Amino acid sequence: MSSCYRKNKRAGFVLVSVLMLGVLLISCATAFTWFVRLQIRGVSREREAITSRSMAQVFVSAIIKIMADIAGRYNSDNLTQKWFQPFVIPMEDLGVWIVQITPLDDKIPLGNLFLPDGNTLRRELNTVWDDLWNKLKNREAGMLLLDFLDKNTRPRVGGIERDNFINRSPYDMSELYLLSQDINEETLADLEDYCTIWSDGRINLNVAPLEVLELLPGLENGLADRLVNERRDKAFETLRDIQSLPGASPRTSIRLTNIAGFKSRYFEIKIQCINYEGSGGTSFYVIFDRNERKIVKWEEI
Repeated sequence: MSSCYRKNKRAGFVLVSVLMLGVLLISCATAFTWFVRLQIRGVSREREAITSRSMAQVFVSAIIKIMADIAGRYNSDNLTQKWFQPFVIPMEDLGVWIVQITPLDDKIPLGNLFLPDGNTLRRELNTVWDDLWNKLKNREAGMLLLDFLDKNTRPRVGGIERDNFINRSPYDMSELYLLSQDINEETLADLEDYCTIWSDGRINLNVAPLEVLELLPGLENGLADRLVNERRDKAFETLRDIQSLPGASPRTSIRLTNIAGFKSRYFEIKIQCINYEGSGGTSFYVIFDRNERKIVKWEEI
């Protein structure tokens, strides 16, 4: 009886061991299957990303060439032109591509605030700069920012210099947040609505937002509103066109000299790929310099 019991016990132990081994093998096989699937999905996503990046580069290269050609044929860059409307491009096996081009040079140029000495604020921007910081209710911050950007390390009257001041034109608007100990971040965020680093020094009146136009000399007393309404239907190409607006003073065009422009040097491209399953793919944000025919910023989102 004892011998039979031991045999049954041994057989039971073997059975349990076999079952446990079977479960272990099945678990390993399942885990391996999931691992392979994840690897395949990872490779597939990487392949899609590379394909999307390559297509985006093709689009951007073509756009830069086309916009350079357009520059020689037209005297303005304005949002009424058909090439600034969104393009929807369906591509077999590659999803639907949405491309949007936007002219910049639309705000106060932080990279061109000063005369060639790098320290003296341009005369035509003096009033604009003061009015901007009056609007933001922080005149002291305006002086501080000039110290932050000018080439010398001597504080202006009412200004200050710190070791972390860049004393040059900013490479990106995010550099302004080095001033967060002196200027609150809400004000710095508001500043991005009025200022840009993507400019050749003139503000394209065809695309500048109303709040920027209202700061420009000669566009007071509702003239900025009339300009915005008029440019919905036609492009402005010269200061004579601005002078012809109802309400323009005899000196409007003179006051806008050296600050107003009608064409852009920098352009923004937004590219979005949507695959045929409906899920979004990679999006691209690009800025290019038309004069130099080169990309100056590339982001993948």
